[in-house]
Amino acid sequence: MHKLSKEEVPAILPIKRRRMTLLRAELEQLQVGEVLFLPRAEWKTKNSPYYIINSIKKKWGMQYDWGLKTDGSGWMFRRIK
Repeated sequence: MHKLSKEEVPAILPIKRRRMTLLRAELEQLQVGEVLFLPRAEWKTKNSPYYIINSIKKKWGMQYDWGLKTDGSGWMFRRIK
């Protein structure tokens, strides 16, 4: 068991719902203009993260400019709305 200080708590993302993933939690907390990089090694499914982006857009109205990096090492996500 580990006790957390007040400074550590805001840095930890709560994953509450059944279909919530760490990527989804990170994307929902991005501010407009911020960028998130997801290395390919951390993405374990064979499909791209498109379905997560699309469901956030439908549910919350947040829009992202995203794509695979030119060197193929992972995905870049930038919140635009």
